[in-house]
Amino acid sequence: LDLTGNILLSAGIIAYTGPFTSSFRKDLITEWTSGCVEQSIPVDEHFSLERIIGDAPTIRAWNIQGLPADPLSTENGIIVTKGRRWPLMIDP
Repeated sequence: LDLTGNILLSAGIIAYTGPFTSSFRKDLITEWTSGCVEQSIPVDEHFSLERIIGDAPTIRAWNIQGLPADPLSTENGIIVTKGRRWPLMIDP
């Protein structure tokens, strides 16, 4: 199972990536995934925040209510709903 690394990456994304662009987030996830592999932390090499902690019916409801279906908007929605602090976000 890749649970340990996936949850580690999910927590990092929620805590730190809100103000960054989609391309920079992808670069961070790639770097963090490589770091996990180097440290022998099991992680999904095709990590996706939506797939790991997203709730498909909730995400679909967001899309019906007008949230764009692109990965950045979906990640922003997850960050806003799962984070414990007020997030700083980039509006695409």
